[in-house]
Amino acid sequence: MAMGQNLFEELHYKKQQLVALINKAVKYHWIDSDREKQLLDKIENDTLTIGVIGQMKCGKSTFLNSFVFENDILPSATTPMTAALSVITYGEKEKIVAEFYTKDEWVEQKMMAARSLDEVRGNTLEESKIKAAMELVEKANKLGTSLESFLGKTQDDSFSNLIEYVGADGKYISITKSVTIYYPKEYLKGVQIVDTPGFNDPVVSREERTKAFLNKADVVLLMLYAGRPFDATDRDILFQNVRKCGIGKVLIGINKYDIPYENGETEDEIKEYVRKEINKACEECNEESLKEILKQAEPVTLSAEMALLSELSMTKISSNEAYDHAWKRACNVFEISSQPQMREKSHINDLSLAIKRMIETEKGSILFQKPLNAIKAIGNEKLAEIDNSITICKNLIGDLNKPDDELQEKEENLDRAERRLLKKIDSLGDDIDAEFRDIIRKGRNNMEDEVDATCRSMLAIVGNWGKFSNVDSIIPKLDAEKQKLVTRTLKREVEALSDMARSKVKDCLAEFLSNVEDILFSNIPDFDSRDFLKSVSNEIQMELRNEDMFTFDNSSDDEDEFSWGNFIGECLFNFLNGYSFGALGFVTRAFTHGDTQKELEVHINSISGNFDPMPFLESLYVNKENIIESVKQKILVELINPMQQQIDDIRTKFKDKKKALEDAQEKLKTLEREKQELNIQVNEINQISF
Repeated sequence: MAMGQNLFEELHYKKQQLVALINKAVKYHWIDSDREKQLLDKIENDTLTIGVIGQMKCGKSTFLNSFVFENDILPSATTPMTAALSVITYGEKEKIVAEFYTKDEWVEQKMMAARSLDEVRGNTLEESKIKAAMELVEKANKLGTSLESFLGKTQDDSFSNLIEYVGADGKYISITKSVTIYYPKEYLKGVQIVDTPGFNDPVVSREERTKAFLNKADVVLLMLYAGRPFDATDRDILFQNVRKCGIGKVLIGINKYDIPYENGETEDEIKEYVRKEINKACEECNEESLKEILKQAEPVTLSAEMALLSELSMTKISSNEAYDHAWKRACNVFEISSQPQMREKSHINDLSLAIKRMIETEKGSILFQKPLNAIKAIGNEKLAEIDNSITICKNLIGDLNKPDDELQEKEENLDRAERRLLKKIDSLGDDIDAEFRDIIRKGRNNMEDEVDATCRSMLAIVGNWGKFSNVDSIIPKLDAEKQKLVTRTLKREVEALSDMARSKVKDCLAEFLSNVEDILFSNIPDFDSRDFLKSVSNEIQMELRNEDMFTFDNSSDDEDEFSWGNFIGECLFNFLNGYSFGALGFVTRAFTHGDTQKELEVHINSISGNFDPMPFLESLYVNKENIIESVKQKILVELINPMQQQIDDIRTKFKDKKKALEDAQEKLKTLEREKQELNIQVNEINQISF
């Protein structure tokens, strides 16, 4: 089975399993049609985005031809000017949809092309923009007078014409901003693979589109060329672009490793060189945030060309001079002779496994585990309900056999148990309050310290203002500090506080349930409380494991609601954008309008002075009320109150105790049969895991 299928078909299989699970939940009447539709829509519409980035000639197209198509579909772009962003996804039929530049974007290109290179000599970024614009405008001559009719539009076309949009000499390459490739492979359902045209894209509108895709990427793969891994261009891609996208997850593939390997370098030496170069670049740029991102990014050596050769037919390889030469060279270098051996030596499966692991870490819990846990929770809840009904029924049978004086005594004991339980529930609320106050205090101190540290770093950057030659050099550094604070530091701080809250609540509940057991034993000695309290504990533990338990807005049914950490991060992001930088517009204005360095320092200091996480942290108390209400429901409403009502019914409603006893005994048999059937269903569901 091909590598792309190994990864994507496994994900597709998991989705199919989840759909089958939902169908079973409907069949068992665990969920209604509305909940079924909600879960199925989530599975159908959720998109896994994999971004492939890297400089020209690093082998991205060859890698994608192997990884996705198992054929030589995508042409290699020859220059950054003529490479369009491509998005590969599922379609019922093979087709492409091209998006062309708008009229305004094309006017901008023409104006850029009209500029003189002499006026920007020495500024490599501006030079590349002008050269790209010149090339695009020149290539646009192919379209003649029809060019204007395409601008601002999209165009559907057949798959066979892909070369006209992404090939260096394609008819529409000059005005194509992006191309979506629809391919009828089931494993591509819910998958987007973004083939970027190389970062530092000189065409601004294309670069912005690339960043927009990568902002939502679940996996980002940085492809390096083993012959010159992590050179100056690769550093720019990582430090100037990946960082700006706020990406906290990167895999590193070292492609064409067979070339240095042929020259005597070992795979370990190739990987160690890349590690050292990345660490050196991080230290030179003082980029702690990127060090953090790259800690887990273990480089993977591979040969995309060898992987593709392992998938093409031998007839095609032998009839193509370039493929035939590559096949013979690889066989000679690695002393192999078959396609399975070629695939093994390509190491493409190692990279696939690394991507799979990252997907499981970043998205698996949301896409697969969360709905699975939700359905399992429903089954456990139904088991708890039927156990409760059995308990009530057994108590009814016992009460119907009791004389009036014993019923009177039990009623008094139940009233006494209710009063004591209410006091214990109040104490539970006080205990959780005390724990939350401590968590909030620690959270506030830690967050304020992190914001202060970020502001100090920003002030240091501003203090070195004179060392920066222009606006472009200072803005990324300030923006990087903000992104690190928002997307990682504060998010992780809040996630840690959330975990602490769960742990403290769990401890408080354990002590509370121990007290409840004592109260039930002393007041209702004929009631076996152990199974009941175990069931209560399991239900509440399931609720605590639910990531929505510690979000700000628990009233929302939106599956995509921000987690607690993300919500604070997003609020702070809006705060910083609204009052400090405004996409760092203030910094630009500071240079443009001659605002002083001191004014910028005062502005940064205001971030620290105005930051107040308390409104967000204090909303944790909302969750305390949810927990207390859940406890009351399970212990008082579902156990004690029905027992009290049962005694009242025996006295006032059951005129024929013998008939009532027979009915209760028959009902108990029915409930026990239902529990047996439900246990089979729950065990069947519990066998499924992702």
